[in-house]
Amino acid sequence: MNDTVNIIISKPFEVIGLLSSMYLCKPSKKSLEHWKELLCGDTSIFLQDLKREINAIDTNSDEEMENFLWEYTRLFIGPYRLPCPPWESVYVSPKRLMMQDAASQVMSIYREAGFTLDTADVLPDHIGAELNFLALILRKSHTEGGQSERYITLTQKFLSEHLVKWVSSFTEDMENAADLMFYKTLARVTRTMIMADFV
Repeated sequence: MNDTVNIIISKPFEVIGLLSSMYLCKPSKKSLEHWKELLCGDTSIFLQDLKREINAIDTNSDEEMENFLWEYTRLFIGPYRLPCPPWESVYVSPKRLMMQDAASQVMSIYREAGFTLDTADVLPDHIGAELNFLALILRKSHTEGGQSERYITLTQKFLSEHLVKWVSSFTEDMENAADLMFYKTLARVTRTMIMADFV
């Protein structure tokens, strides 16, 4: 990881959990107000741009909320060709297809850590699912005294074998395709976090 930077965050699992929710949750007034609240007390320079962009969104404006939802749909759901498909398989498989080897490999790591994923709504190698898993094992590495080394090792393995391999390409595509500054900023923050030395 030549692009590695040091980021000093006391609870990186909270930041990664927040980023995960921004990919998994369709933007609504409720979700945006929740994200604003979570960012409200954070004073780290690392999240200042994201905080500024989310605070600029008027959740009382129907037009602004419709634009926000359309942007999320256009980038991550469809119905048209996705400019930044949110699945690892698409970025690491030769034919850029969903549900390839990466998805089953990710599921194996989830099981190894003792987690299960209901794949009815979210595929295992979705960016939001992978970030959520990373947040969970990071939290365990900080709180599970006797097993912290196990979770640190699992975190490093998951980063190097999965997220680091595709997040740069995904977030670059996302940054280029996004019209709203919020999603451009979310792409940059996600990329910086995954390439950072925070473990």
